[in-house]
Amino acid sequence: MKKRLLLLVAAAAISMMAGTVMAEEELTPIDNYPAKSLQITVPPSAGGGTDVLIRAMTPKMEEYLGVPITVVNKSGGGCAIGFAAGAEDPNDGSCITAGVAELLGLPYTTSFEYTYHDFEPICNFNSCYGTICVPKSAPYDTIEDFVAYMQENPGVRFANSGIGGPWHILAAEFAEDIGAEVVHVPCDGGGPAATACAGGNVEAVNVSDAEVKTYVDSDLLKMLLTFSPERLEGYPDVPTALEKGYVGADVVVFRGFIGPKGMPQEAIDAVDAATRYALADPGVQEFMANNMYTNNYMNAEDFLKMMDDMDKVIADQCEKLGLS
Repeated sequence: MKKRLLLLVAAAAISMMAGTVMAEEELTPIDNYPAKSLQITVPPSAGGGTDVLIRAMTPKMEEYLGVPITVVNKSGGGCAIGFAAGAEDPNDGSCITAGVAELLGLPYTTSFEYTYHDFEPICNFNSCYGTICVPKSAPYDTIEDFVAYMQENPGVRFANSGIGGPWHILAAEFAEDIGAEVVHVPCDGGGPAATACAGGNVEAVNVSDAEVKTYVDSDLLKMLLTFSPERLEGYPDVPTALEKGYVGADVVVFRGFIGPKGMPQEAIDAVDAATRYALADPGVQEFMANNMYTNNYMNAEDFLKMMDDMDKVIADQCEKLGLS
C-alpha cells in the first residue's frame, strides 16, 4: 500500500504542475481549425454539472477555435446513449464527447460494447473527489474513530449515487482497505445519497463535497475524510485519505473531452488548447469558483493514465461485488 500511496502522491503532483504550466501559458485564437464547426456531445442530462460547466466554457472555446460550437445532450442509459453516439461520430475534428467517469463503469455493469479505449483522450478539465460524511449526531468525530466503529460493527450502511457508480466503487475499495463489512445503499444520484445520510437513514455517505455542502454547512452532516489529492479549500481541517494512509484517491469523478478514434492530432491539440484558453478566462474562473468546480486540467497522456488507473480499480471491485 505504501508503494501505491507514493504513486498517487506523484500523480497529484503532476496534476498540480500541469495546472501551473497552463496558468503561465498565453494562448492566441487560431483561424485554421480543421473542421468548419464543432459539436460537443454531452452524455449526462441537460442542466447537470457536466452540461452546465461545458456550456460556460463553450463561448471562450469558440473564440479560440474560430468556429461555431454546438452542445448536444444525448442522455439516457446511464450515459450509454451519448457515449455510443460519440464513438460513432465522424473523426474529422467536427465532433467530440464529454468524457466522464460513467464511461469506465458501463462495460463492467451492462452489455455496453464500447470502452474508453474506443476514444481518443483529449484533456481533462475538472474532477471531484469523494468524502466520508456521517450524521452530525454520530458518536465519532474523527475518521480513526469511525474506522474502529466500522471494524467492530459489521453492516454499516453507506449511501452511494447508484450501483456500479464511482461512489459505490469508492466505498467498496475503502471498506476492503480497512477490513470492514459494509452495506451499500444505492440512491438516485449523489444528492439523494447525501439527503439519506443527513436524515439518519444510513450511517455514512461518500459522495463529493459539492453534494454534501448544504448539509455540512447546516450542521446536519460532519465530514471526516476527503479522497482529494490535497485538503479541500472549503474544509481545511478535514484530512485526506493520503494523509491517513487509506486508499481511494484513485477513484475520481472526472470531466474531460474525448474524440472519436482516429481524430486527427491537429484537432486534438486545438481542442486541448481551446480548453486551456477557456479555463484561463477570468469569467470562466469566477463561474467555476462560485459553483464549486475545481480546475483539474490534465493533458491527453495524464488523462489516459488516470483512466487506466481507475479502470483497474473498477474492474477489481465490480468483480468482487458481483456486478461484472
